[in-house]
Amino acid sequence: MFGFPPPPARWDLVLAGPHNAAALRIAVNPENWATPVLAITGPAKCGLSFLAEAWAGRFDGALMSPATLTKVGRRGLDELAARHVAVDDADPGGAKQDEALLSLMNLVSASGGRLLLLSHRAPSQWRTPSADLRSRLKALPTGEIGPPDEGLLRERLILGAERRFLRLSPETLNYLVPRLELAYDAAENFMDRLSNAVSQHDRAPSLPLARLVLNEMTGGGEDNAAER
Repeated sequence: MFGFPPPPARWDLVLAGPHNAAALRIAVNPENWATPVLAITGPAKCGLSFLAEAWAGRFDGALMSPATLTKVGRRGLDELAARHVAVDDADPGGAKQDEALLSLMNLVSASGGRLLLLSHRAPSQWRTPSADLRSRLKALPTGEIGPPDEGLLRERLILGAERRFLRLSPETLNYLVPRLELAYDAAENFMDRLSNAVSQHDRAPSLPLARLVLNEMTGGGEDNAAER
């Protein structure tokens, strides 16, 4: 099976709406942050990785992960601390990652940089044996990306189709939007299944094929979902 690359991560391509307006408003003005470190959380497939890359690009910063932070050494952390750094999937996974993240948080505070941490869990829920890091995480300002509404779900379906070189007709979208679960991963799961069905049946992504795929996803109960 062929994979489909995500679109280039640019800030102007971040889908804005009620689900993320508050988080984006804070993130785009790092000079106004109450502290040099900010966290943004959100559900699966909500676009946190895209947001991390777009934010780092907007401010000519660095995109990192907890694992890569452990490899840069003290000199590398010193250099990062004066920049804008986004750490994707920031929930640390071990003593070395804990130490690197805490060091960067402290260095950023002293060096004038900005640090954006992105995770599916709130920082207060991250597991770490480090009492110092736990204390810092519990006090961290946090923005939250909420679930999609029907308008955003429609946009995600359109973008998901474009990324797979497919096109959904307005009729198909009108059928799908009220029936799919209002969740980012539901939209991605559906588009993966539809793309597979297009290849398997050698058919365009028509309304009948979309209905078939949705029936397989929901066990035939999609009409009940339409009444939400």
